[in-house]
Amino acid sequence: MPADRAPSVLITGIHSDNGFAISHRFRREGWFVIGCDQGTTPGRNARVHISADLTDPEDCARVARRSAELGNGIDCIVHCADVRLGGPVEDFGSRAWDVMMDVNVKSVFLMSTSAMPFLEEMHGTIVAVAPGVGPALGPEHAVHDASRAAVIALMTSLTDELREHGITVRVVTPDDGGGWLAPDDVAARVWSVAGFDTEGHELSFAHSH
Repeated sequence: MPADRAPSVLITGIHSDNGFAISHRFRREGWFVIGCDQGTTPGRNARVHISADLTDPEDCARVARRSAELGNGIDCIVHCADVRLGGPVEDFGSRAWDVMMDVNVKSVFLMSTSAMPFLEEMHGTIVAVAPGVGPALGPEHAVHDASRAAVIALMTSLTDELREHGITVRVVTPDDGGGWLAPDDVAARVWSVAGFDTEGHELSFAHSH
């Protein structure tokens, strides 16, 4: 089904709890939702699904092109893929480090930069849901915490750099004061920083689908 007169959003990690809640919020507000992760099963709120390895530059470029074709441009990307591997730091091998950094950080960088031409055209927004820390993770998650810090630092740096390209960059943390936020609350934060408030007031889009 074509994306007629609706803004489009690409959501990575759409099968996660946060991904489901975020896609539900955007779909409810009339957006054309494109889901993406390594699986082939479409997310329940996605109009279309693209299976890809988001740690691979060529796959990210393909996802960006295909998303722009399907959505008549890309108005927003929401990154919410998050791998959590725990254990004592002395037992944490380089392979596990690479997996977490690739999925949690590298994919955000690759997908954001691949989509830049399309986001610039639409004056779009990049939102990264930083890997959560939450009380359930406990103390043996040094590498996960490192990936969280890297995502926050990356988004902070890109905020100023991509502003010159007409692209808004935001980061959302899925925890508050040490407590774990419910997925619907994370979705509300994403919705707000993507350019909508909690009452659903719309942005002025650079184009009409």
